[in-house]
Parts: sequence; structure tokens; C-alpha cells
Amino acid sequence: MQIVCPACSAAYEVPLTLLKPGQGVRCARCAGEWVPMPAAPESVVAVPAGADSADDEAPMAGTDIVWPAPMPAPRANVALRLAWAVSIAAVLLLVWGGYAERAAIMHGWPPSIRLYAALGLAGDR
Repeated sequence: MQIVCPACSAAYEVPLTLLKPGQGVRCARCAGEWVPMPAAPESVVAVPAGADSADDEAPMAGTDIVWPAPMPAPRANVALRLAWAVSIAAVLLLVWGGYAERAAIMHGWPPSIRLYAALGLAGDR
């Protein structure tokens, strides 16, 4: 089945076995998301023999437009939020430990004295 991105018109050939009803897809070109719908059978529009190409801009009678269904709102991922909170807490704990134990750090690793001096914290040993 051929699906077409409604945002950038990129076309993809996807086997029907990979598409599930109501499942959204993401465009590789523009990262747009949509739910592909099976194409309705196209209506045949009769064009008179004397018609010229100027009539191409006129709307085509009998053409059905299939709009994709809106994507459902993404669910809040509790595990992801917890991971972010733990990561931020770990960074804050490391910064606090570097400040609270700066004398021990400068004594154990003398090159750190330059860093603490640049931050204005070396004189408080």
C-alpha cells in the first residue's frame, strides 16, 4: 500500500501487514505524524473531448477527500519523568558535594585548586 505524508507529500510503499488500523506513522523526511487511511476508490471523472488544460484548476466533481484522523495525545510517560527527576537530583547532589567537600577535593587532587580559584572558592579552605 502506498501512503503519502500530508505535510510534505513524501510517498512510501508499506506492506499492509505492517499497518494496523488506527496506528500512527511518522514521516522520515519531515517527522510529521499521521494515521494512514485506506484510499477510497477514486471516482472516474469524464472529461469532454473538446476540453483544454485551462479546466484543470476547476474542482473535480465526485472526488472524495480522505482526511487523516487526528493523532491521539501522547500519554505522560511516568518512567521518563522519574528518570529525569533522578538525573537532575544526581547532578545537584554532585554539585553540592563538590562545594561542601572542596577542601578535601583540593587536597586529594591539586589540579582542582585552579578550578576552585577560578570560581572564587579556593580561599575558603
